[in-house]
Amino acid sequence: MRKQKTIVRIASYVFLTVSSFVMIYPVLFMALGTFTTRDRFLDATILPIPDTPNINRFKLAIDAGLGVAYVFTLERCLWYIFITLFVGLIGGYIFSKLRFPGRNKVFLLFLSGMVMPGILMLVPSYLLMAWFPFVGGNNAIGQGGHGFIGNWLVLFVGGWVPVFAIFLLKQSFDMLPTEYEDAAKMDGAGFFTIIFRVYGPLLKPPLVALVIVTFLGTWNDYLWPVLTISGHPQWYPIAMAIQYVNISDTTWSIVGPTDYPAYMILTFMATWPPAAVYFFLQRYFVQGMVISGLKG
Repeated sequence: MRKQKTIVRIASYVFLTVSSFVMIYPVLFMALGTFTTRDRFLDATILPIPDTPNINRFKLAIDAGLGVAYVFTLERCLWYIFITLFVGLIGGYIFSKLRFPGRNKVFLLFLSGMVMPGILMLVPSYLLMAWFPFVGGNNAIGQGGHGFIGNWLVLFVGGWVPVFAIFLLKQSFDMLPTEYEDAAKMDGAGFFTIIFRVYGPLLKPPLVALVIVTFLGTWNDYLWPVLTISGHPQWYPIAMAIQYVNISDTTWSIVGPTDYPAYMILTFMATWPPAAVYFFLQRYFVQGMVISGLKG
């Protein structure tokens, strides 16, 4: 029996080791390829081992527009992280701790938005931005102009009601006893003080989980910017800027064999920030998801 368990354990370790290598190999290949010259890359077999790190392309990519896209995308990520946490905490507290007629029905109405594929909301969202009154030359009924379309604000004005954040934090609020709130009220704490200074510090795991999810979703956002901001490269987020540099900048269009390290540099610059954020915060992410899935 003990021998059988040992064999199973060894087989499990071998399987996990091989699986891990299969998953990490493309990432390692890309990371090494970014520092490799084209000729060195073409001579590589298993992995493109750089002899002299090729870092000039990073500067060229930043000068070609990725630096501006980095800053703009980071600003957008911070904005939506703030919106998600602020609205999520207030909404989760209201649906968890407050009692009012129709609370459960309204909450179910919110949840119904989670079961609808986001692609179904693209056309209505686009028309809402295009027909927005008194913006982009539109009149009071949304006619005559282009609204928010083609304006950098279109990347900041949508998604102000994060249903998933409200749901996740509502589940977390349900686990916290109301004695905290009662004690705070006896000390004269107000509505926002109770949410952000009493309950907020107790919800660190789900809040960090929301930070990760929001950052990843905003950083990798591509379809919505393509529909609403195309033709204005100065406002491209990083996902679009990569494609714009890839297509438009002659620095990356070298006659001869395909310059794969150049493309890997663009990919590496777009992927390392979300990977780093998840790597450093993954413990809180898993903990937040587990805790919020339980109801006390």
